[in-house]
Amino acid sequence: MTEHKDDRRIFLLNPDHRLIREAAHAGVHVRAVRVDARDESALRAPLAEAAAAGLCVNPVRAVRVLSDPEAVRRLVRDNRLSPGEPSPAPGAMRLSVETLTVHGMHQTVGITAATAYGLIHPAPLTDDTAAEVRAVVTALLDLAGYQFGPAHTRVSLTSRGPVITACRAALADDPVPALVKVAGGFDLAAGAIEVLEGRLVDAVRPNRFAAAAVLDEPWRLESAEIGALPHVRSVLPPRNGSPGHLVIHADSPEAAAERVAVLRSLVVGDGR
Repeated sequence: MTEHKDDRRIFLLNPDHRLIREAAHAGVHVRAVRVDARDESALRAPLAEAAAAGLCVNPVRAVRVLSDPEAVRRLVRDNRLSPGEPSPAPGAMRLSVETLTVHGMHQTVGITAATAYGLIHPAPLTDDTAAEVRAVVTALLDLAGYQFGPAHTRVSLTSRGPVITACRAALADDPVPALVKVAGGFDLAAGAIEVLEGRLVDAVRPNRFAAAAVLDEPWRLESAEIGALPHVRSVLPPRNGSPGHLVIHADSPEAAAERVAVLRSLVVGDGR
């Protein structure tokens, strides 16, 4: 009798095209449903059906809360997860925190900081501050009841501590996944597929810095030309009115800023 290999399967609610693409690449079958994630009554049936089929799903409440920015803000406020500063000062460092959750265990796989030129990963934080940020984000996910999948949380650092400003159950927008991969070799989309299957992922330790220059001016060079420049690891040209970006690697935040300045002058000129 021939043994049949078990099919790898995941459930995706309102699926991200990047996860669909990664699942196809990994040979994982996707059961996908599109529904208003803020509507509990609409969520119950597809989540129950997916759970009955043995797929990893989140509780209805967790899906609803993390799909509603106001519900996230209430959860943060009512549980005093952040200090009483609803509108952080304009100069506060802004962070993007990426987590992967499996069976309710949340692993922080990346903290990225916004800069004057774009983004840098990992965020240049002290160990204590990074620990504070991880703690407040995982506390929010615990309170929401999140069990499986990626989450993207925005945090501002204030004089009184980290303030959560938003959280959603999704992969971060580009170029954050590219930064995480360049800095430490970790593929966020592949990791998300793993936890959606119910499997743990390995811890991530960045071994360099990666920076993304966000360039909204007209580009003077073609993508292929930019990709051939020193230190450039990823290029996404402007499209549909959105700015483009290029991702570089460096040994320090200072070196990253210098490289971005040089590349900016080559790609869009010195008008900024």
